Amino acid sequence: MTPLSRRQFVGIGASATAGALLALDASPAFAATVPQAGPVPVVLETGTGTDADLTVLMAAAAERSDALSVYVADPAKNFWVDNFRTADDFLAWTVSAPAVGTYRVTVLLSAAAGQQFKVAVRGGGPSFTFTAAAGWQRVDVGTLVLPKGASTIELTRTGTLSGDVRVKSLEVLLDADEAPRRQRIAAARAAADTSWLHNAVYGLMFQYGAWGFPDNVGPAKSLEQQAADFDVPRFVKTVEETGAAFVIWSYSWWGFRPDGPNAAIDTIMGSGDYTATRDLIGEVAKALKAKGIRFALYYHEGKEEAGWWNKQNFPATFPRAGAGDRSTFLANWKAVVTDIGSRYGTDLDGFFFDDGIVYYPAPFEEFERVARTGNPHRVVSWNSWELPRLTEFQDVYFGEGHQGSSMTGSGPDGVFTSGPYEGLVEHGMFTMENDWGVHVQNQKITTSVTSAEAIGWVGAASRRKVPLSFNLMMYEDGTMAESSLAVLNDLRQAVRGTAPALPTGTTTVNDNETTAVYSGSWSRSTGRGAGDYGDDVSYTTADGSYVDFTFTGTGVDVLAPFASNGASGQITVDGKAIGTFSESATAYRPQQVVYSARHLPSGAHTVRLAKTSGTYWQIDAFRTVPNRVTYNNDASLIAYHGTWSRAANRGVGDYGDDVCWTKTNGDSFTVTFTGTGLVLSGPMSSADGNASVSVDGAGGGTLSATYGGNYKPQQTLWTMDHLTPGQHTVTVTKTGGTYLQLDSVTVIP
Repeated sequence: MTPLSRRQFVGIGASATAGALLALDASPAFAATVPQAGPVPVVLETGTGTDADLTVLMAAAAERSDALSVYVADPAKNFWVDNFRTADDFLAWTVSAPAVGTYRVTVLLSAAAGQQFKVAVRGGGPSFTFTAAAGWQRVDVGTLVLPKGASTIELTRTGTLSGDVRVKSLEVLLDADEAPRRQRIAAARAAADTSWLHNAVYGLMFQYGAWGFPDNVGPAKSLEQQAADFDVPRFVKTVEETGAAFVIWSYSWWGFRPDGPNAAIDTIMGSGDYTATRDLIGEVAKALKAKGIRFALYYHEGKEEAGWWNKQNFPATFPRAGAGDRSTFLANWKAVVTDIGSRYGTDLDGFFFDDGIVYYPAPFEEFERVARTGNPHRVVSWNSWELPRLTEFQDVYFGEGHQGSSMTGSGPDGVFTSGPYEGLVEHGMFTMENDWGVHVQNQKITTSVTSAEAIGWVGAASRRKVPLSFNLMMYEDGTMAESSLAVLNDLRQAVRGTAPALPTGTTTVNDNETTAVYSGSWSRSTGRGAGDYGDDVSYTTADGSYVDFTFTGTGVDVLAPFASNGASGQITVDGKAIGTFSESATAYRPQQVVYSARHLPSGAHTVRLAKTSGTYWQIDAFRTVPNRVTYNNDASLIAYHGTWSRAANRGVGDYGDDVCWTKTNGDSFTVTFTGTGLVLSGPMSSADGNASVSVDGAGGGTLSATYGGNYKPQQTLWTMDHLTPGQHTVTVTKTGGTYLQLDSVTVIP
């Protein structure tokens, strides 16, 4: 590689910095122009038969009029040049061609529709003009005949000027190299198996890793402990219940300490401190694939992890000048990704690389081959944020913040047919909550997407075969927000037509109980002998008629017969619209679940079922899921072993104004309960310690109640759910610290 090669390169993303918006940073004032940065001249690549045949001319590196500015807002990202407003403004690059030749020019810029531009060889040489479409675009704008040796390519505005223009780059390719390059692009796209994504409808994304925190005021566990404690079967069961067809898991994000081995990272860092001994990522991938759920990795370059980023030798000149030696950074990326691909093989179906402009320009053709190590059919995506696609050597539109609505170039079969993302599989990726992931101590999760929104987005997107990724926040122990899981539960029923299994302790209520209040025109049919619950149903043929069923619990199943003349109805829960559900079927089927709510807060709720269309809207029965039950530390289901004491009437905010405590390592308590899960709560302070946990005699991870601040009562210390319905025993044994305190236990039915 010559020192003038444009194979030293940059990116952007849905990452830790995706939401942090940028500040305009004016270039320093020069007399008339800002000189070209980096190599002068830039040697044009030709005839290599690889991605190196493309020469990228970065706008930030161009000679330019001093009125133009470089947009700078990140220590690694080179964004664009803007304030390009007048006919006197220009961007120019001195290049060197090995011989006289015709070169194709592709531009990456953003302008108002109809704005005109001129590309010319300075000094009266060849030129052409082109007209911009609205917004960011990647456009093959024309060809230039360049002389042998040095010449200067200049970009200026012409015609009637309106508004500002942002320019990312010009890409130059010898015209003779265009056809073979297109053949290589087509072959690379054909190799990717995108069918699983096309047909998925929706999946989940998790910005989860060693940067996470528990659902309390305490500190994060070490990388090794966090990885060792994670319960893979519990996680997989949760994913299954959502109906997700794939999972995108973060290899890195708010830090660069992956939950698994990587020999390349160990070599780069000189130790194994940045990788986990347990291959949690591999276990998750394999367990999901065993359930038919596809697995992909999100990858962030790691600049939030100071120790890792210092090893990248990333040039400080790059954000402002678009130039600098990034060879160490790119070589490290190849080594790390090669290890990942080799390690996970066909268990890894895709890569979603964030912050594409940290890499651009890069040897993306080579990068795609590296990313497919171990699986030649693996899909690849580079996040270009609001910019157009940064390379043709990828398969999927990253889709940060996109909920699947039709956009420029959207095609009917889920592939962009034109526009800035032409040729890529359309895909949407967005947050359900207040952040992409838990990365701050005592961070709480707040759900911001409703069931109606989720169902509407997926319904509209799936009609065009556009898959959507719902990003879920997750605490250190794998716990997710019940309110978010409630939305996904509704989505599963609306899209997949399936309902979750019933937990223990459910109660069935017939359709004629007083807790069901009918409004409108309803009738009852009894003694039908058709297999209905109680041998009867309530029914209506009048649109707008509805029933309100009020219950106390965390969930409900509404049962109805399905038939060829079954109607459709609108469901609301506690006044919030969920969606429209159908009772239609080819043959009569009694006691079917027309709607099932789960993950509701403990308490009273009302579900309304209103007929909207069709012939018969029928109600058969209701099955309710009981509330979670919280017990004080002196409840009979808790047995203490060792030297425990009880402190009462402390007035510090404990549940029941008391706790049970011990100072002796090896002391333990057991909780024997009937249900599917348990939550242990207690106070946290600098004097509180640690414990090991077992569930039915098997490992259940560790518990930490240590907190450096003031005493905090009623903190969640440990959670387990998705156990098989029935009786279970949880044992907690003190292992360190001064005190182990138990305040209360909550049984999940």
